[in-house]
Amino acid sequence: MKLTEKQKNCPYCHEKGGNHYVKPIEDVPGHSMGLILREDGWHLWTNEEDAFETIFPVKRCPECDRLLNEEDSNGKSADAGFASGD
Repeated sequence: MKLTEKQKNCPYCHEKGGNHYVKPIEDVPGHSMGLILREDGWHLWTNEEDAFETIFPVKRCPECDRLLNEEDSNGKSADAGFASGD
């Protein structure tokens, strides 16, 4: 899969340095949303005031629209480092 420049440089779905915390996409009073890489894949995390926190699996990055389980043009998966324990 050939990635666009936006997809290659997306700070939300490309892990740098092994930090696997929630990467905030939206953080406004009463509502937060972020992308997180867990052992079982990518998830969208949401939290709203007076509501439970929700985590659900996603197949595409909500910011750059990259398929999260696909390989880039070099044959490397963006989440391969996490899955292998690097």
